[in-house]
Amino acid sequence: MKFTRSEFRRIVPIARRRIGNAIVAWVQRLFANRRLSRDVFGSGSERRALICYLPEAFDGPLPKSHSNFTECYAAAKAFHRLGYSVDCASRENDRVDYTPYEVVYGITSLSYARSFSASGHEPLRIFYSVGAHTFLNFKVTADRNLDFFREHGTRALASCHYVPGNGMNYYNARLSDAVICLGDNSVAEYFRGEDPRPEHYYSLPAFYFDVRRPSPEKNFDRCRRNLLWFGSSGLIHKGLDIAIDFALRHPEYTLHICGASRGESEFWRYYGPLADKAPNIVQHGFVDIESQEFADVLDSCAILVNPSLSESGAVAVLNVLANGLLFPVYSRATGLALAEYGSEIPEVEYDSFEQAIIAAAALPAEQLLQKTRSLNSHVRENYSLERYEEQLYTHIETILKNNNLR
Repeated sequence: MKFTRSEFRRIVPIARRRIGNAIVAWVQRLFANRRLSRDVFGSGSERRALICYLPEAFDGPLPKSHSNFTECYAAAKAFHRLGYSVDCASRENDRVDYTPYEVVYGITSLSYARSFSASGHEPLRIFYSVGAHTFLNFKVTADRNLDFFREHGTRALASCHYVPGNGMNYYNARLSDAVICLGDNSVAEYFRGEDPRPEHYYSLPAFYFDVRRPSPEKNFDRCRRNLLWFGSSGLIHKGLDIAIDFALRHPEYTLHICGASRGESEFWRYYGPLADKAPNIVQHGFVDIESQEFADVLDSCAILVNPSLSESGAVAVLNVLANGLLFPVYSRATGLALAEYGSEIPEVEYDSFEQAIIAAAALPAEQLLQKTRSLNSHVRENYSLERYEEQLYTHIETILKNNNLR
């Protein structure tokens, strides 16, 4: 492909800007592991709280590419309301001085874990758990990978939800003074069952990003056999294999795949050639939930398929159900209680999902419309960001009172 001189003149400054931005981003990532943002709201209060999470959440507008930025910001807002000056340390910061802080709050991270070995100082520690209990998580993902090997003769270990270091979750939960568990009460109940201090666990339903209002009228006769799988990494853990297997066995259905990390080479070595050749499998890649493409996918699909092994509230599921009219066929392990509105599958296995998808697609159009409208209203009312923030504030306030810090 040849470029004219005028085209080169137009391209060069764009290329320079992009290269410059890439260099700046690389340098920021290089030093972000020891970042500490101080007094993020400028309160100047003598009472200080440390959040071990994402200092980037305070750099500008909160992105909707992941919920974690908003979760970090919401925690800081809660402590600010409670009269604290809030600092935020990056997850890999190993040089934090914990002595100024009354409270340390955070997810599994080096900066949070190091607070337990801070000599001569014992702040109140609140662990924010963003996943299922370690014992449950590792068991179900290992068992499912064994099943996958028996079914397909290959392994895809990188598509489990095993992240090196996640065993730290167990110690954080047991050693902290209180644990806030993202997800419905069933998520927290598993933690309570593994700890002699069940009163230390607090359940916090997840939230969705409000990006659009779906049309109240949807033609389910036109899209009843269009399925959506919406997720990111851990593709076997999140059941993409089950969704693809269904589409391969039922060419009369169309499966739309949004997200699905391409970095999991073992998974795609097996499924890539099959999915690429299947005309009824549409791979969208990463989809911005604020884009028209996201809106078009939601309007063209009737059924959300989510065979996840374990979640803590499944924000991806909530984003779909709050911004579109879709009937969910999902596992109970998502940490959501929506059986009144969809098909809740107790165990993650192919046959159960196959039967539930076919049964859902056979429902009368009027019934599908009525159920998805009711579900959309339920999700928007009970899983809003405002409700999440208020519940988080209440939990933190209660924990501080119970530990004589209020």
